Amino acid sequence: MIFHISEPYLWMGVNKKNPEVKLHFYLKDTKFQEVDIQLGGTDGDFYTSMDVRRYLGQDIEIRGDVPDEMLYNIFCYKENVQNVYPFRPQIHFAPEIGWHNDPNGLVYADGVYHLYYQWNPYGVIWGNMHWGHAVSKDLINWEHRPVVMEPDQYGTIYSGCGFQDKENAAGFGKDTLLFFYTAAGGSNEWSIDAGNQHTQRLAISTDGGETLQRIDGTMIPHIKGGNRDPKVFYHKESAAYIMVLYLDEFEFAIFRSVDLLRWIESQRFSAEKMWECPDLFELSVDNAAGEKKWVFWSADGYYLVGNFDGYRFTPESEVLCAYSTKTAYAAQTYAGVEDRVISVSWLRLANDRGNYRGLMTVPAELSLLKTGSGYNMCFHLPREFAAYRRLCAEWEKGGKTFETCLKGKPAEITLSWNVRESGYTKLWIGDTEITVSFDNGDIEFANPQMDSEAVMILFDKKAPLNLDFVIDQEVIEFFGNNGVICGAVETEENVLRKNILIESELEPEVMKFYEIAVS
Repeated sequence: MIFHISEPYLWMGVNKKNPEVKLHFYLKDTKFQEVDIQLGGTDGDFYTSMDVRRYLGQDIEIRGDVPDEMLYNIFCYKENVQNVYPFRPQIHFAPEIGWHNDPNGLVYADGVYHLYYQWNPYGVIWGNMHWGHAVSKDLINWEHRPVVMEPDQYGTIYSGCGFQDKENAAGFGKDTLLFFYTAAGGSNEWSIDAGNQHTQRLAISTDGGETLQRIDGTMIPHIKGGNRDPKVFYHKESAAYIMVLYLDEFEFAIFRSVDLLRWIESQRFSAEKMWECPDLFELSVDNAAGEKKWVFWSADGYYLVGNFDGYRFTPESEVLCAYSTKTAYAAQTYAGVEDRVISVSWLRLANDRGNYRGLMTVPAELSLLKTGSGYNMCFHLPREFAAYRRLCAEWEKGGKTFETCLKGKPAEITLSWNVRESGYTKLWIGDTEITVSFDNGDIEFANPQMDSEAVMILFDKKAPLNLDFVIDQEVIEFFGNNGVICGAVETEENVLRKNILIESELEPEVMKFYEIAVS
């Protein structure tokens, strides 16, 4: 069917109950896009849109194995789709519409934090992987920006990283932003027809990350399996740029380059349980002044602690797990931040009633804690978070209960106990029940509205315990024992209008309730 592009946006209805269909978009018999969509009409669940400003005044053709009457429901409109939803999270990034997963291209440049992400703008299920884009100056408030990369004949756009080339090593100009990403050949019909496999490619931006230009040719050709997810950084001690890459099963590779364009493999290794979305970074040890260790990271929060000499990573620990729950996934650290290591993860949530699905964690600052058996990863709320805290209430000594009502704003509850006896503390945050048991040395989360099982987190009941709960629409994140305990649980979507009740058999030493006063 032929469509005359008279307005900048092409609107398409989505019906979550319909099967997916494949639509092919052509301009003068040249394909420019391919979309899998649960196509609906005026009775669908929501509308999504494609930016077609580049084709204004021209005719495009949409082909697909669908009845013409379904295509008649596609139309041009002067404005982009606006998705107004009352229960959107306020301090956790979520896409305006559609599905999102892994954070990508995290780079801090010229005073701006860029968050790119895996995005399906055409539905609330995985597919059609684009790179969405948002920006922030404080890691708390995010502004949505236009999509920067769409699928093409080389594949859909899988995960990758960002890096500011301050030395002009690649020759595209000083301070050019470079984005290494996986072109997932074989993931769409377009790339299958072209015979393309997974390869690592490069896009650049010379306008501050607003638009990305894909560079011809591959950085790393196909090696094996679904090789993907490049992460690049500069290693000063060996005077080289480093790329870590996932290969297949539990296998990874490390590459070196002096110009960010030609890469030589320096190591290949396997680590049981660890797969995809690798990262490699150096962390300070909180309780050992001046000591640092390298961490090799993978998607599920599994990590190794060891040393890195610019060529090889040498693990000194067994495979450890950073997360207390399975909600967070595919974390990536920011490039361009000099004085700390900042991580962002995707939160795998089930709720799609707002016609989007998935959130990002609140960014966290990372460090290590030295113990008698090795090192543990620690997660801390970013220093920017403090500016938005407003103390609303504190625990009264001698009391056994605390009750308040959330008033539509995100909140934080901090608790600490000097644990020397048996007892428990119970928190009810909406329908989520949290039990801290000092008899068993565990924390249990349960919510009858959610399908997930209760979460059990063991802690050292002989040591003091502190816990922070960060509450937002759809999710509660928690941090404990100075960041060694870290995780997230899904809640009902309107949790910010629910009651909070704390009942404690063992009285906390400290309990503070903060409202997070974001705009």
